[in-house]
Amino acid sequence: MSRANWNIVAIVVAIGLGLLAGPWFMEQMRSLPSAQHLSARSGQRIVALEVIGLTGASDARRVQLQLAATPGVSACEVRFAQKRAYVVLDATLPDSLLVNAVHGVDARLLARVVQQ
Repeated sequence: MSRANWNIVAIVVAIGLGLLAGPWFMEQMRSLPSAQHLSARSGQRIVALEVIGLTGASDARRVQLQLAATPGVSACEVRFAQKRAYVVLDATLPDSLLVNAVHGVDARLLARVVQQ
C-alpha cells in the first residue's frame, strides 16, 4: 500500500474516532466546574482523615452525618472500605474540630489527618 493510501486510512480512522468520542468529550467539557463555582470554593480546603475503629457501614454513616453536621463543613464522604473520611471545610477551621467530631460519634472511634 502506498504512503498516500496510508494517509487516507489514517484520516478516515481519525475522523471516525472523532465522531465516536466527540459527544463524550463535549459532555466531559460541559461537566467541568465554572469559574464562579471554583472561586466560591477558594476559601475551602479538603482534609482526609483515617478513621480508626470503624466496624461497619453503620459506623461510617454515623461518622458521615456527624462530620456533615459540623459547622463549616460543606461536604463529606466516608468510605468504610478505605477507613477514610474526605471532608471539604472552611480553610480557617482547625483539624482538631474534625477529629473531635469523629470521636464524638463513639468513644472507640479515633481519627487522624492523613492528607491536607
